[in-house]
Amino acid sequence: MEIFKNEIRPYVAKTFSGLENELATELKFLGAENIEIIKRGVKFEGNRELLYRANYLVRTAIRILTPVTEFKVTDEQSLYDGIKAIQWDEIMTHKQTFVMTADVFHSQIDHSHFAALKAKDALVDFFRDKIRRRPSVDKENADFYINIHISHNECTVSLDSSGESLHKRGYRIGADKAPLNEVLAAGLIKLSGWKGDVDFYDPMCGSGTIVMEAAMAAMNIPAGYYRENYAFEKWPDFDEDLWKAIKEEHDNEFKDIDINIVASDRSEKAVQIAKRNLKHAGLHKDIEISKAYFDSIVPRSEKGILIFNPPYGMRLTENDIVRLYQEIGDVLKSNWAGHQAWIITSALDAAKFIGLRPSKRIALYNGPIEAKFLCFDLYEGSKKEKSPDYRKRKDDPGHYRTGKTKYESKPRPFHRDENDTEANEGNEQRPYRGRSRYDREDNRDNRGYDKRKADSKSYGDRNRDEKRPSNGGSGRYDRDNRRDSSNSRGFDKKRSNYGRSQDDKGREEKRPYRGGSEKGGKRDGEKRSYRDNDNKGKRPYKKDSGSKSFRGDEKKPYKKKEDGAPDKKRDSKKVTVRFKRKRLD
Repeated sequence: MEIFKNEIRPYVAKTFSGLENELATELKFLGAENIEIIKRGVKFEGNRELLYRANYLVRTAIRILTPVTEFKVTDEQSLYDGIKAIQWDEIMTHKQTFVMTADVFHSQIDHSHFAALKAKDALVDFFRDKIRRRPSVDKENADFYINIHISHNECTVSLDSSGESLHKRGYRIGADKAPLNEVLAAGLIKLSGWKGDVDFYDPMCGSGTIVMEAAMAAMNIPAGYYRENYAFEKWPDFDEDLWKAIKEEHDNEFKDIDINIVASDRSEKAVQIAKRNLKHAGLHKDIEISKAYFDSIVPRSEKGILIFNPPYGMRLTENDIVRLYQEIGDVLKSNWAGHQAWIITSALDAAKFIGLRPSKRIALYNGPIEAKFLCFDLYEGSKKEKSPDYRKRKDDPGHYRTGKTKYESKPRPFHRDENDTEANEGNEQRPYRGRSRYDREDNRDNRGYDKRKADSKSYGDRNRDEKRPSNGGSGRYDRDNRRDSSNSRGFDKKRSNYGRSQDDKGREEKRPYRGGSEKGGKRDGEKRSYRDNDNKGKRPYKKDSGSKSFRGDEKKPYKKKEDGAPDKKRDSKKVTVRFKRKRLD
């Protein structure tokens, strides 16, 4: 196969969205050529040695692919024919296992699993038609990892040199809820600009992924140091001697650190899992970890950096997540002056309650979740006091913040005298606009004074001994003194006879009964009612209606069952009893 014969080969390194530049920087440092940044990946060229080093050293790559061929795809048959046309017997044998994965974007084939199955069938049929035998599929530990990438009807078939994803470093033997991806954690550290020169803190460490990646980067431990195998080790052109030489070269470059790497979490379970991971990686002596709340952590030095991954609110209520971010902001302001804090979160609405303005915002993806990586510069005092423009204005004697007005250093008259030529030299005519707020003797409130508003008194401003003038009404239902407000909507003055008696009994008078008349009609000022004084609480019915009410003193008549009559179950759907009530006229 040509990909194994050529010395310089094309490669594609995949990563998370937002980490493309960091991945390109790492590959350029290793000697990659013709680097091209693409969406969630980087294209580059190099030899086999570069391929081995990239898999072993690069921290921000998920996997590294070697393209085999490209062709057009319009439907499932064209995909089948394109895969079957590849000379697979030059890459693998029928005794080796393989696994097929697919990524589909903007194509006629819109299902990645279907594309992978169709490509698998084409590969198996190639061996069956040629030697009447076929290779097997192994999803757990395959010899060859084959990737199908279809985008805009362009299909790229590649061999995955990494095998399992490179985020599986091999040091983590346990994880708490929603652990952070190792590649993303390493990318966060690189985006923060931390070089291992100041103390490092993770107050919400969880399984300890961020602090372990920070310790590995500071101690120059390769990203694949704890990993056991890679897929390229089973390729036909694998050079075992070159691979061993590369590992020995970088395994002897470890160094000690003289800074503090501190991790903590409020969950005892998470702390115990993190301790087991640290001990398995041999980093338990280099990282200090404990169960503690964020507000109880004391900085070890005046300068440092914090990187942590707080909850996004997926398992918390809205009030809880807002309170959490408020407490994070309060602790950062009070305890961590002189440090720099980086927070990755997708709860942007809750992050506003931190109360600090981020100096940087980087868009990232934590798996399928869109997130932001926020940077907060923490210091004592306000931000404008640290700016050079503020210090320059503060030193200016003519600036108003020093206590002097801008006219005291070089006074100018408000009115120009045409005869005074010396005073008018260099002074432009300036219209009089009144005294400014800087020229006043005090900061009293000089809003406009309205004498009419001052003389008038609202009801709430009256003295307690002063009584409101009475118009002869009777309080709440007084027709003349009732205010026009929303509380009196629907109240008809003509229908109200209450409180208008000549003897002015006031509230002691009983409110008249508004029941219905004997004929069922309504009186003036009264509402319609089905009850009448004569009926004593019973519903009125006409005498000639022929209907009786069973709700009175009379009992419902009981019909005795005849002897020998069969028991019939009453059907509620067929038998209905209706009581008609005529409309009262």
